[in-house]
Amino acid sequence: MATGKVQTESEKVYTKALCEGLRRLWTSGDHSDVTVEVGEKTFKCHKSILASLSLYFDAMFNSGMRESISGHVTFPEMDPDLFEIVLRFIYTGDAESGMTTDNAVELLRIAALLQISTLQGIIEEFLHPHLTNENCLKVWRLSMLHDCRTLTDKAVELIARNFKDIIQTDDFWELDGREVAAIIKEDALDVESEDQLCDIVIRWIEKDIDKRKECCGMLFENIRLAFLSPEALINLEEKHEFLRENFDCMKIINNAKSFKLLPARQQEAQGKQTCLRLSSNQEEVLVLLGGCESTTPPYVRSLSVICYSFYRKEWFSLASLPYDPGIEFASCTYQNDIYINGGGSMQKCLLWYDCDKNKWDQTMTCMQYGRRRHAIVAVTGALYAIGGYDNKLEEGQRMLSNVEKYIIREDRWEEAGDLPVAVSSFSAAVIGETIYIFGGEKNDRKDTAFIQCYETRTQQATKVDTRIPMACKLTKSVTCDRRIFLIFFDGRVVEFVKDRREPNKKPYCRTVGRLTAFQRIHFGVIQHRGNVIVLGGEIDNSTLCSDLIMFDPSTTGCTKLKDTLPKPRLIDGCVKIAVQKKYLNTPSKTE
Repeated sequence: MATGKVQTESEKVYTKALCEGLRRLWTSGDHSDVTVEVGEKTFKCHKSILASLSLYFDAMFNSGMRESISGHVTFPEMDPDLFEIVLRFIYTGDAESGMTTDNAVELLRIAALLQISTLQGIIEEFLHPHLTNENCLKVWRLSMLHDCRTLTDKAVELIARNFKDIIQTDDFWELDGREVAAIIKEDALDVESEDQLCDIVIRWIEKDIDKRKECCGMLFENIRLAFLSPEALINLEEKHEFLRENFDCMKIINNAKSFKLLPARQQEAQGKQTCLRLSSNQEEVLVLLGGCESTTPPYVRSLSVICYSFYRKEWFSLASLPYDPGIEFASCTYQNDIYINGGGSMQKCLLWYDCDKNKWDQTMTCMQYGRRRHAIVAVTGALYAIGGYDNKLEEGQRMLSNVEKYIIREDRWEEAGDLPVAVSSFSAAVIGETIYIFGGEKNDRKDTAFIQCYETRTQQATKVDTRIPMACKLTKSVTCDRRIFLIFFDGRVVEFVKDRREPNKKPYCRTVGRLTAFQRIHFGVIQHRGNVIVLGGEIDNSTLCSDLIMFDPSTTGCTKLKDTLPKPRLIDGCVKIAVQKKYLNTPSKTE
């Protein structure tokens, strides 16, 4: 019979006649060559017809098994009335007349057992709108067992959305550890707080602690422990001995403590435990700061601050900048606050974005030295403004070596040492309490391949005993969970490797991938859930870009994302933060 096209009249006549013939054979039992005994009922069937739709029967009758020789098949535990519905479908194509919300789940189990994929699909479609809090767990478990992916997704979506009701059912507390973990990992899980979820998981474990405590690591891996209240996080190991005894659990708990204790490093974290759920009042966003939308005069710069929601895949606006700091400013995050420092127009400035209020504060104390083309990074409770360029100095001395430290709580700057080599237009990244400075332009106007290391504790800087692959400025660096990646203008992705466990081991650089068809400068880079996102930039001093490119360090694969910037632009600064949803406004068309 024809597929994928409209049937001809002769095909319609043939199909109708064939269906009528199959129905007659089913009702009469004529020419049957196998009997199927189900419970107390016996059905006269035809091997070829059963095998045509059921891979189970096809394998049975081709295998030389006892049933294929004797012509007798038994299913003692199967419901005969439901098997009759299955037979009616095989012989007539009619499944709906006997299917109800009460028997559909068991029918799906039988269809899956007999490997009748067409019937399985029909039952799945029937169940989609009939999923309820009462049957969704049973349907979900069955659909996972038989690889019904669409139904599995629909069922777990309902479970996550109605989680507060699901935990009131007895079925939830009878799930095994893997099933509970599969549910609580969902971003859409509706819980009041991670504290509440943690209590639920511990209650589940304590219902059969000797058996279920082995699941602790798997379960706690899927709780967003980074968002537990400090009290709940501390009390976890103090209250529950079975958690203290589980190595995996303690590692996860300690990682969550590090997240809370190190606000300067929060945007570098990439584990699932640090990802916000959809029920949170915050949303993870990529924030664009400043930037130029033209490469020729009159240069178009904007005070608007726009951000991209990774979940909603939409652009929103936040509070606008109070003034334009000019080109080549530096930016960084501290927890979810943003700091902008220096720039072509306001070389000594410091702007602070308070994420709790969606407001910019321009009253912060200014630096002692003006700079642009520099870097600012956060370590512990301070910001470090490093190197850069000051056009007010004499030629040959405009690249800066000095480092200034801003103590956040005190709103105070202080001098904090010098780099061995004065550089501008470099990139910088942090591991632990150490800042690494990569390449840049020296006072002789030549690019360098030096890597410099600044220790925040001692305020001492040295050259590292290795170099980046080429003398280069305008690289971008990003830290992904203690791994530093550099993006070069030619698309090369290089990892700087420093083994903190073996401090005497020589660090090195290795090329780990390349962005496809990439040749640009003034682009932006952030880390999101372990991937490196590269955006915008300029090609050949004339063409601006609007694309977003994702590099996956785990596979070294490169993907051009479907979403783009609202307009092509140079990127002065971009960061990732979590912002309160109430502050996300739809931007105007001019932004």
